[in-house]
Amino acid sequence: MSEGNHSIDSVLRFARANDSRNWCFGGWPDDIMGIYLSWHHSNGSLVLVEDNGELVALAVGTKMLETDIDKHWRCWDKSGDCMLLSDVVAKTKQGLAACLDELDVRCPEWRELKLFANRHGKRKQIKPEVFERIVERWK
Repeated sequence: MSEGNHSIDSVLRFARANDSRNWCFGGWPDDIMGIYLSWHHSNGSLVLVEDNGELVALAVGTKMLETDIDKHWRCWDKSGDCMLLSDVVAKTKQGLAACLDELDVRCPEWRELKLFANRHGKRKQIKPEVFERIVERWK
């Protein structure tokens, strides 16, 4: 699995088709969602995973200060004390594990940060062991 060349339109179509419960992007107009995905791509916080050229997962993960967690569209902050995994859409468990692996490459110190994820439409603090178990189990 790898991150390939996908247009924002193809990423948007993938997200719409696979965000079945609309927890990540439900109610978002396409133009705003396209700008959001482009912005995160240019800031290094959008992870795309493909398998044999097909997009199978995407995630938005941003290192930031915990005091900024409720602010929208935060840039990656090298001095941040937390990691927010805000939008994850995956067709496969292996795609999700690959997203987490890529975030490990981008932010190897993530285990020392407070970790937050939006799960089932709500933000929750997650222990590092949970992410590690997901990656190990679903690779």
